[in-house]
Amino acid sequence: MRRSLIGSVSHILARLRSAAPSPPAFTLADDEPLATLPALLFDTETTGLDVMRDRIISMAGLPYHGGGADDAPALDLLLHPGIRIPKASTAIHGIDDRMVATAPALALLWGSIQHAWQGRVLVGHNIGFDIALLQHEASRYRLPFHAPAGALDIGLLYAGLKPRVAHITLERIAEDFAVSLEGRHSATGDAEAAAGIWQRMLPALGRIGIATLGDARRLMQRQRDLLHGQDRAGWALDLLLPR
Repeated sequence: MRRSLIGSVSHILARLRSAAPSPPAFTLADDEPLATLPALLFDTETTGLDVMRDRIISMAGLPYHGGGADDAPALDLLLHPGIRIPKASTAIHGIDDRMVATAPALALLWGSIQHAWQGRVLVGHNIGFDIALLQHEASRYRLPFHAPAGALDIGLLYAGLKPRVAHITLERIAEDFAVSLEGRHSATGDAEAAAGIWQRMLPALGRIGIATLGDARRLMQRQRDLLHGQDRAGWALDLLLPR
């Protein structure tokens, strides 16, 4: 099993290298300290879980510098997806067709959305899912996708901290770090939860020698089984894995 998982990650890396995604406008070196990392704690709510077909209906981003919030503008957007919102999705996040009837389409705000993450690393739980949706939305509207400076998945980092934990949910991580979950399954609520976890996770990462962006990337790369599942689901991993 171990050999097959190593092989699967090698396959993922090879595919990402051959895909040649658009480079970020601003890059951060592997030796960038996590303690001063410019980040955007990020989350989306969507019409479903299929990254190729489903659409974004809400997103939130909280600018951070290391473990503290900075004074850059935050994102808090409600978006018209261009399709009907399934009732099963509304049951989870509470957003229905009536609520987005007068909301702008993502394409109208694309410039502001990309500006919010330029020069920053996107940080969130299962962030590869959100990035894949963003990439497909850009392709759908024929918009340029200018990548953020990188991405860090709180779930993958937590798996490195707690390798014996089987089910890595946002609830499980928040409980472990004593972070309250308010407004769960809202983009703002989940971004705030991710921010609270991020603040408490940084010292925990430091205690096991994970002090830089490169260290964090290598820790995520070691979570082979999780990465294999994310790759099979079509999530975007090019910003997560070291090249």
